[in-house]
Amino acid sequence: KTLNRIFKYFFILVLIITLILISKLNNNSDAEINIIPKQTDINKEYNFDSISDSFNKSKDFLNNCLDNIFINDKTLFKLYKNPLVSVVIPVYNCEKFISRTIKSIQNQNLTNLEIILINDFSTDNSLSLLEQLKTEDPRIKIINNKKNMGILYSKSVGVLSAKGKYIFPLDNDDMFLDKDVLSIITNISLEGNFDIVEFRGIEIKQRTDLLNHRIGETQYSNHKLNLVLFQPELSNFPIRTGRTIKKYYKESIFIWCKCIKTNIYQKALNSLGEEKYSRYMLAHEDIIATIILFSTATSYKFVGKYGILHIRMPKSACIITNLFSLTINQIYLLDVAIDFMNKTDKHKELIPQILYKVLHLSNLQDVLKNDTYKGLFYSCLNKVLNSDFYLKEYRDYIFNESKSINLTGTNF
Repeated sequence: KTLNRIFKYFFILVLIITLILISKLNNNSDAEINIIPKQTDINKEYNFDSISDSFNKSKDFLNNCLDNIFINDKTLFKLYKNPLVSVVIPVYNCEKFISRTIKSIQNQNLTNLEIILINDFSTDNSLSLLEQLKTEDPRIKIINNKKNMGILYSKSVGVLSAKGKYIFPLDNDDMFLDKDVLSIITNISLEGNFDIVEFRGIEIKQRTDLLNHRIGETQYSNHKLNLVLFQPELSNFPIRTGRTIKKYYKESIFIWCKCIKTNIYQKALNSLGEEKYSRYMLAHEDIIATIILFSTATSYKFVGKYGILHIRMPKSACIITNLFSLTINQIYLLDVAIDFMNKTDKHKELIPQILYKVLHLSNLQDVLKNDTYKGLFYSCLNKVLNSDFYLKEYRDYIFNESKSINLTGTNF
């Protein structure tokens, strides 16, 4: 009896300890969703400057770029047959500020690079300016679109022509914060053999034309970018836990703060297909790029280096005032997301949330009068509604929302 009693108590104690351990493991699993992956850490501490220190230290560099001053000797601008880095920039009607963007690249202390400029059928003097800059720097490569194709296509064409081992995609209103950005981030990428290394950016919101301001006098905001939509090493978990279907946030979907292996980016674009990256996109192209990249990449690292100055210009190419185009771009985004996010059950939450956004666009009914967009959208809707892959509560929700706005033609 004594032995039985001891065994009984011992069994109960083991059971309690086991339950406690399981509980802790579950809690840790949930907590890890909101942190940066650790598996690919290269166990090296980086002591990067704060946002204010980074910004203050960069003023001289930025002013040199604005004043067309070269820090590097121009003799270094020789054509490399095997560049380490390709900087890819779509260009559209940006004659007033594209020069400072290119100067911030030319003034990097990493000179083994190519600068790929995709002229998206600009109607101002942007092309003439690019051609003049090319005469000064043989590392510059110009690609001319035969018509205005939008940001996604232009960036994709540039990426597919890249020869460097790594790609830094920029918008034509971006610039590097200091001369060390490319060398620091590329070295981290090489040392850890990461597919994607993400770093921080600073955004400046211009109240007037940049020509009337020195950069150091404007207000800026912090893009910490310390979370991504998809973390490959955490089973591609798409969004933070605890968010409802109505709270769809695009976190760190900016392509302009990433260093990406060229073969990974090209593989992702080839998987997407020319038919889809040729669609006219002026919005959500960064989300599409993020979706295809993080569905292809297998390693990722975030570092706290502030490397990009993103300047919101009043007439920036990324600002859309046409609600019709915006709605079409949302439907294109939904189509790509469905194709690339059916790989794990971790993706099931994001698709219905994009659908929610589309269903509540004020001009959706007008856009669906076009048979092409109507057919594509209904195809997306039916894929979600008729698939057991998605949570039933989401499918019921989308079904009810569709009925509430009088959508017809779906096969439930």
